[in-house]
Amino acid sequence: MKVKLEIDATPEEWRRFFGMPDVSEIHQQLLKDAQEKIASGDYDPVALMQSFMPEDMKKMADLQKSFWENLFNKKS
Repeated sequence: MKVKLEIDATPEEWRRFFGMPDVSEIHQQLLKDAQEKIASGDYDPVALMQSFMPEDMKKMADLQKSFWENLFNKKS
C-alpha cells in the first residue's frame, strides 16, 4: 500500500503550526541596518562572513592565501 500526502502551506503557516516565533520584524530591522551600512560605505563583506565560517574554513582560507602569495611573489 502506498500513501501520498501533499500539503500546500506557506512558510508562515508552517511557522505558526510548529509554534515557532515570528521573527519577521527582527529580520526586517537587520535588513534595514545592512542596507544602511552598505549605502554608507561602512561595509566589509569578508568580516561579515568570517563570523559565520567555522574555524577550519578560516585556516583553509589562510592556507590558500599563503599559497597564492608564495606562487606569485616567488622570484625566478
